Amino acid sequence: MKKFKEWLLKDWWLKIVSVFLAIVIWFVWIQIENPTIPKDFSNIKVQIINEEALDPEKKVWDILDGDTVRVTVTAPKTVINSLSSADIIAEADASKIVDGKIPISLRLAGDMTYDSLTSSKDSVTLSIEDRARKYVRIIKNTTGEVAENCKFGGVTMDLNMIEINGPKSDIDMVSYGQVNIDIDGVSESLSANIEIELYDASNNVLNLSTITKQSDYVHVDVNILETKKVAVYASKTGEPAPGYLYTGNLEVYPETVTLAGTHAALLSLSRINITTPIDITDADADVEKEVDLSQYVPTNVQFADDDFDKTVTVKVFIEPEEEKTVTFPADGITLTNVPDGYDIEIAPSIVSVTISGLKSNIEGIDALTIGKTVDVAAFMDNNDISELDEGDYHMPVSLGLSSSINIKKGAEVKVTVRKK
Repeated sequence: MKKFKEWLLKDWWLKIVSVFLAIVIWFVWIQIENPTIPKDFSNIKVQIINEEALDPEKKVWDILDGDTVRVTVTAPKTVINSLSSADIIAEADASKIVDGKIPISLRLAGDMTYDSLTSSKDSVTLSIEDRARKYVRIIKNTTGEVAENCKFGGVTMDLNMIEINGPKSDIDMVSYGQVNIDIDGVSESLSANIEIELYDASNNVLNLSTITKQSDYVHVDVNILETKKVAVYASKTGEPAPGYLYTGNLEVYPETVTLAGTHAALLSLSRINITTPIDITDADADVEKEVDLSQYVPTNVQFADDDFDKTVTVKVFIEPEEEKTVTFPADGITLTNVPDGYDIEIAPSIVSVTISGLKSNIEGIDALTIGKTVDVAAFMDNNDISELDEGDYHMPVSLGLSSSINIKKGAEVKVTVRKK
């Protein structure tokens, strides 16, 4: 051990120089000799040539194995150093297919020299089957809800069917095409190109790259309508049966409906008028009728609620006519419009009148609330009397009742006229 250490330390600088010179000599020798070395290149794409040999009009194929390979290039170092994956050409000549396999041939681009080219796979394996074509219908499917106070007015498409082609086994799986349109929150009409997706009979999406569609997109126009709430009005015609009265109350259920249309179509529309009156002729009970509103709505608008059956119920209320007799003393009657120069007195008596009408109208009328007057001037006009003579007259009592109350039996009082 001691001798080795002495040897190592003796003339040590000569030893360092010797190592350095050896490295330099080795480097120069490498540069001069340019040795042949191997190098691997991965993911080299195999190009299929002479595809017409596979009869593409009638057949389709899919690469099962060998579409990319690893290539080992053995060549001089200078070639290897300048080589890239793009310089390596891997081809499979379809005219040489045997049992679904096509041999892979390798070469370098240009005039590059090499010792050998080897591939991790010697062939491309294809799956070949008959090409098929068919037409499938396109279904439109909307998702989401349009914005508040709007209504979805439908979708139109520029295509209803498309042709698809590809491997027969894949084509047979396709049942229909579908475009999915998201209308959530949309407040105005729109146009767009929507991708067509293919579905099987079980409504599953088919992601088949082997199938070619006539068109990948369909142009759709989505119609979004404004909405407006309007009142419904109805009327009646005719008179109820004798002994019955129309109460003046006519109701429509529902009172309002919501319509949908363009802004211009809704702008001037404020109500729906049922122009055919409800006939109550000879009615002795409430009259109820269902009316189809669609005949009273403009053709350029529609009902916003899809569940609304377009009908309303109109009800006209009928009640029996009731009678009531009111009595009061004659001294409670007021004389009006007495001509100048006369003294007129009402003879004492008990006055009785019979009125009729709706119960609600007559039940509050009594001797205290009823109006009681004798209009002397009106009596004279109605009887063509220009001047009253002294004596007794029978003059009608005015009751001051509303037009909704009928006087079945009026009253007269005896008055005595004297000139002043």
